[in-house]
Amino acid sequence: MSAPTQPTPLASGIRIAPDSGPVLVAHLGGPKTGSSAIQAFCDHNRTPLFRNHGILYPTLNPDRVPDDVRPAIPGDPNFELPHHGAVIMGMEPDAQDDYLARAVDACRATNTPILLLSLEAPSLPSYADMVRRNAARLGVRAVAVCYVRRQDTWMEDAWKQWGLKYDQYATPDDFARALMTRELDDVFFRAAVSVLEHAWLDTVWGFMEPGDVVVRPYERSALPCGDVVADLLGLLGVGSIAHLPPPPATNFNTNHGFTPEAIRLLRMVRPMFDGVFDNGPYAMLYDALPRAAAAPFGHVGLLSPGMRMAVLDHYAPCNQRLARRIPGHEDGMLFRETPAPDAPWWPDRELAAPEVATMLMQCIHRQHARLGELQGRIERLERLERMARRRLAALDGGLDAPE
Repeated sequence: MSAPTQPTPLASGIRIAPDSGPVLVAHLGGPKTGSSAIQAFCDHNRTPLFRNHGILYPTLNPDRVPDDVRPAIPGDPNFELPHHGAVIMGMEPDAQDDYLARAVDACRATNTPILLLSLEAPSLPSYADMVRRNAARLGVRAVAVCYVRRQDTWMEDAWKQWGLKYDQYATPDDFARALMTRELDDVFFRAAVSVLEHAWLDTVWGFMEPGDVVVRPYERSALPCGDVVADLLGLLGVGSIAHLPPPPATNFNTNHGFTPEAIRLLRMVRPMFDGVFDNGPYAMLYDALPRAAAAPFGHVGLLSPGMRMAVLDHYAPCNQRLARRIPGHEDGMLFRETPAPDAPWWPDRELAAPEVATMLMQCIHRQHARLGELQGRIERLERLERMARRRLAALDGGLDAPE
């Protein structure tokens, strides 16, 4: 792979100069900011990213690639690390050092300018420390790329993904209130507070040059291409991702969207969830409901208008403090997209019996149609099998007949 002769701009104040060796780009993934989508996409396209764009994403996700079928791709270094990052953060420091040393050696041997990591561990100072330690030890430059999201929309998605499964958070407003007053009673509390208040970024700025920290507001108007995956790879010199295939959707990398009615139906069946990280009922409902009911609901407000304004007021000082550290946001405005006064809102209420019956009948009808399709396929296969048996019998009879 030939190295470009001119430094490639990464972002404001950051440039990649391949002649000086690889750059370690650490995407510090915040929850609900497209981190799973980034990791799944890079994992799925690791070979073209390496061969065609000079980006080594040293990942094969063991969740989807069994040990006995790992590909051997000529010229493509093969490192084993789940995209979620839990395994590397669970390694002993010596194992982390060995893993990253091999990755950097591979970049140098192949003249690959970018070593990309994407770990969803914003509340863990150990991640930042791992990047700091290895950047100094291996003699490479480290760049951090982080996406931050407006707190009210973050809370809505977080309630749908986690809070809905807890009995004590009956509504998104209850969940938001618990977050602001720091009354969450489990480990999620510490991570959520760190994310919402941007506290985890202080650790990053503590050991990196300010110009080597890229913070991007997670807003469509702020992301030139409107897509967080394309935005991150665009920062790394990938002009377009249209030629790269999207990864298959799984419960690990896809957050299904629903209308508010479908969300309320899920809330009614909380006992079905096997813990807060169980997304099985989401996938089942998404698979069974018509697309009109299982469509993304990002345009529908789950927080009440009053709670939304309370959330924005509560976190305004945190947002202003962060904005003043980001080039182009010195005016203290971190997020440019503000809630519209007439934005839709679906007041929380219990589902009426006809609504529940309608959705259940839609699910039953969908499954009935699928069963009919499967039955038709089985009957066709049975007919083909009978025909094949008759042909074999005829052949056997012909072979056994006397001359």
